[in-house]
Amino acid sequence: MINKYLLDTHILIWLLDEDDDLNKNVRDDTDYFQYPYYVSVESLREIVILQSLKKISLTSTIDEITADLQKRQISILPIELAHIKTLEKLPTLAINEKKHEDPFDRLLIAQSIANKYTIISSDSKFPFYKNCGLKLLVNEK
Repeated sequence: MINKYLLDTHILIWLLDEDDDLNKNVRDDTDYFQYPYYVSVESLREIVILQSLKKISLTSTIDEITADLQKRQISILPIELAHIKTLEKLPTLAINEKKHEDPFDRLLIAQSIANKYTIISSDSKFPFYKNCGLKLLVNEK
């Protein structure tokens, strides 16, 4: 069975922005179509929100982003009922005595679990979801 990968939002931003924080192997794999890669429509929504709040420096429009994804053969993953059902069952974990309630993260985690994709992230909270069925590839420089 071939591995399929879901990019966390910040990984997508680093890819689009050609940021050095993105692992070279991940960048090379996405540039040379080594595996099927996906981004959630939720990540696109998060980027638009973060741009409107001026919380990220990425200035690409959604049309430019989707054109770049198409060029890289990265598919956009829609939100499906199976993802929402997985989200409904996903526990709200207490991480460092604080509940992890980020709705963007939680939906991406649910999508990854429901589709049996490996999510690529450097978010320190994601490893706590491995016991929930999350397959994780940690982005390391």
